[in-house]
Amino acid sequence: MAAGLALCVCGVAFLAWRIERQAMQLRMDLIAATSKIEEKTFPEIPDFDELRESLEDLIADTIGNMRTPQLADHLGAMAQQFFQMKMAKQMQEMGSLLPTLGDAEESVD
Repeated sequence: MAAGLALCVCGVAFLAWRIERQAMQLRMDLIAATSKIEEKTFPEIPDFDELRESLEDLIADTIGNMRTPQLADHLGAMAQQFFQMKMAKQMQEMGSLLPTLGDAEESVD
């Protein structure tokens, strides 16, 4: 009985020592990770006035390079809409030709 009790005490002492050793290792890893984070430098945030000016320049360049629509642009848009409507009608006709689930059930009955 005494030997079993001694074995249990030794087991608990060993487990306590392992837990303490793991805690010390965890502390060291945490300190190393924190020092790595502290070493990292953060990028400089540019001046907001500078950002605003560059954005204004970009917008001015974009609007300056735009051109007014020409006759060909309008004709192209009209042709696109015509062909789109024609294709939609064809797709609708094709959809009515394909059998549906309701048609299959009616033919079985």
